[in-house]
Amino acid sequence: MNSFASIAVPPVQALCDSRGQLDPQAVGWSSRPLVNCALPARFGRRKRWNNWCITTPQWMLVLTFADLDYIGYGAVHFIDLQSNCFDSRAKMRLFGRGCHLPDNANESHGFEHADLQLRAEDHDGLIRLTGMAANICGEPLQIALDIQRPAHLESINLICPMGKDTFHACSRQLGLPVSGGLQLGQRTFACPVGHSFASLDFGRGVWPLNSGWTRAAFAAPGGIAGNFGAGWTDYSGLSENALWFGGELCHLAEPVRLVQPSNDPLAPWHLTCPSQSVDLAFTPRQQLQSTPRLGPLHADIRQWFGHFEGVLRSPDGERVPVVNASGWLGATQARW
Repeated sequence: MNSFASIAVPPVQALCDSRGQLDPQAVGWSSRPLVNCALPARFGRRKRWNNWCITTPQWMLVLTFADLDYIGYGAVHFIDLQSNCFDSRAKMRLFGRGCHLPDNANESHGFEHADLQLRAEDHDGLIRLTGMAANICGEPLQIALDIQRPAHLESINLICPMGKDTFHACSRQLGLPVSGGLQLGQRTFACPVGHSFASLDFGRGVWPLNSGWTRAAFAAPGGIAGNFGAGWTDYSGLSENALWFGGELCHLAEPVRLVQPSNDPLAPWHLTCPSQSVDLAFTPRQQLQSTPRLGPLHADIRQWFGHFEGVLRSPDGERVPVVNASGWLGATQARW
């Protein structure tokens, strides 16, 4: 790959060889998924996940499908921004049983457990996202969402080494229009048209035992969106930072600083970069923390949900305001 391309073709480049070693030809950026992310060999060190985040002005939803070889993991996080009610449910299954994750970003996937069932059916530009959780805020949750993947909308597709024998491949798809809604007991949570967006984080890789990273993202009407991250790309010097203007992707090769000056968990974060392409404040409304553990393996996963305000600068120098845009910020430390 090795370059920032925008050619809409099926994945043809292999991520790794038959021994599970990263192919140097796969390293780099593209604005469409171009790499087959199959992970042969290296059992026990492979990480696969598809993570969906749904943002609306009134509520947010996060669905996680993950296969870590030794464990399969599914999770639902729901936040009602109007009542400040939030809840999470997670289930694990040994050796990835019940977790069905493909090698390419734009394919169907699922997680199955008696108390948590999640399914994403991908049909060439339309994803049907459904699910059931037995107990969220004391009520059964039913999920029925339709997500569009417009043909013109570009995405972050980055593959980079993380060390001598470790690497990660991701496809970050932001600002996908979503319709439908949730049923929580007797209450219905609908997706307001034009103000509801889905994002997909598709990840496949062989990770170091001890890892940490930070990521923030948002989407707003008009095809405005942003993705900012640090930690997992430090070894390679590559960047996942990007802005969208009218659905067109603008790659930021420079770092974006994500700083929370106060120790208050709901204090605002500041996001800036040297070129002044990003000058944002993120104000959390809720913080969720999960600490899954399996013997000596564990993770500390913190997510903040709220709104972004500030200014972006387009490639032609235009100042683009960001007003009350729904999004999130996450920080993870893991021994896995």
